[in-house]
Amino acid sequence: MDYSVTLPGHRVVPAPRLALNVDVKFSLVRALETHVAQLEREAAGLQHSANSVAVALVSRLAHATLAADSPSSTSFFLSSLSPAFFLRPSCPPLLISRIKPDVSQPPSQPRQVRTPPRDGPTISTNLGQIPPAALDQMIWNYTNIHLPQYPCVQEQWLRQVFSRVFAVHGGDTDAALTLGIPPESGLTHFDYFVAFVSLAISSITLTWKNENQARTASDAFFAISLQHLRLVSGATEIQKLQISLLLAHYAHMSPGKVDNWACILNGVRLALELGLHKRPPELASHGQLFWVLYGMERSLCTLLRLPLSFPEECITASLHIPNFNAINNDDAKRQSSATHLYRLRAMETEIYRVLYLQDPKAQGDLLNVDSWIISITNRLDEWLETAKGFSKYQMFEFRQVQHSSVKSRVYRPTPRLEIRTPEDRRTCFAACSALVEDYQQQTKRRRLFYPWHAVHILYEAAIVMLEACWALRDYVPARQEARQILAVTIPDCLMLLTKVGESWNDAALCSKYLMPIVDEVTVAFRVRIMAGIVAPHKVPEAETSEKLRKLLFPEGPPSWGAPMSSESLPSEPEASAPLLDSSALGGLEEFNWDADWNFLQDVSPVFPRDAPGASN
Repeated sequence: MDYSVTLPGHRVVPAPRLALNVDVKFSLVRALETHVAQLEREAAGLQHSANSVAVALVSRLAHATLAADSPSSTSFFLSSLSPAFFLRPSCPPLLISRIKPDVSQPPSQPRQVRTPPRDGPTISTNLGQIPPAALDQMIWNYTNIHLPQYPCVQEQWLRQVFSRVFAVHGGDTDAALTLGIPPESGLTHFDYFVAFVSLAISSITLTWKNENQARTASDAFFAISLQHLRLVSGATEIQKLQISLLLAHYAHMSPGKVDNWACILNGVRLALELGLHKRPPELASHGQLFWVLYGMERSLCTLLRLPLSFPEECITASLHIPNFNAINNDDAKRQSSATHLYRLRAMETEIYRVLYLQDPKAQGDLLNVDSWIISITNRLDEWLETAKGFSKYQMFEFRQVQHSSVKSRVYRPTPRLEIRTPEDRRTCFAACSALVEDYQQQTKRRRLFYPWHAVHILYEAAIVMLEACWALRDYVPARQEARQILAVTIPDCLMLLTKVGESWNDAALCSKYLMPIVDEVTVAFRVRIMAGIVAPHKVPEAETSEKLRKLLFPEGPPSWGAPMSSESLPSEPEASAPLLDSSALGGLEEFNWDADWNFLQDVSPVFPRDAPGASN
């Protein structure tokens, strides 16, 4: 006999057949939550076992059980277990996610957030005590540069929220947590969450001014935002979607703290339930949310080589694409930046469907793949030229990286075109060299604030260059170019990964993992082109080719949690940053607001490639 459960505000859903054949009570969900919580506690003791899958299985079961059907839940976190699903590190590149660290090395201590020297008075993240000039600059930085590119909320609404927040309790934002939010203020914990997470996103992009201070401020603002998020009640489905997108945006910048894919997956579920992909939205802002989600979801799927969450053909929601070069109004031009980013994500998706998923419908009218390659290359080049027009608004700083990384995917070996010509590989050399050079410039200026994308892009670029050098070892016209790539560009790429590893540990794992195969290819290449040289540890060429193939075409799904592979690294990496827990949210360590933040002349200076200070 089957049973069904009807909860207030929920549709009727079939309940599982019970072994004892008793009536299902309305407290079924609460009972399941309690039982799963007990399972989590019992499994906690197994977390240090690298070969145990119990924790991963229980965690997945808990999430599937609690989140399977809860469209009317008024809280973003469905239970006390839900934060563990969102507040875990984002997924690193596929092979890195399954590496088993060398157990012979002593475990290192968990990475602690570095705090700046205390050479002045200290204050908390209470917005009423932050220097007004610093706060104004952070709000301006977010609303004028980052929000237009990722419009998760409306600028006018956000500014009104900040105005009201400063009026409540005399601007004492700590009191909103200790004393509560006065009903007459018109504010909710959702409003406070958005305010603080936007400051967390904004402050981490100010690393060019003071890296330690910017990161510490961002960590502190984010921890406060989570306190408010746990208190959100009565959230609408649109608000839950906004929360998911804001968390995903933050995760791109702090991948060690939040799982961007979990946030985006939750956003996909909400958007599809609301039908935002099909019908004209009731409000234009709701349509914007779908396209923000589209850009994030497509970017992750193509980087992680995942199936698309929803096919392109099911999208009937309209997107107005203006003539960007004809827009003369500065505000309108800034607001159009999001649409220009969606254009890149659409081309990224098209490339993924044609060359990786081998979808016959993706080429459109271009039946010949060579004609399609010419077409997509021209469109990418046109996108880059248009993106340059946004530079005066301090937008698309990573346009060269974005263009070059996507272009390299067109010309590298893929499931559709596994054998590429020497000219294709030289095109990959040029594209990968350009993105490495651009990342170097961004790193010198302390502006590499999207580490999740940087790690995946640099890791793939290193592999593509390495395989191209190996494939061209007998091709004399490209020999000098390949030697430069092996001797300079790939080592620079690994150094960048190590640098990013200072803020996200998995980046350093990427560099360590690739070093042995880089040395192997370098030795073999030197032996091949220099007659008479003796290599005592030369690896058979077939073995090297197979290793490179596995790097180009890794198999299996991304992996979260404890690594399961038998592979090991040359040395023990840093331990992953611990997940935020309730104790971490209780008392924030104070930090010093440098007096210079009162006198910022320019939030985000632009360094054109030909500017005098660009190479300093």
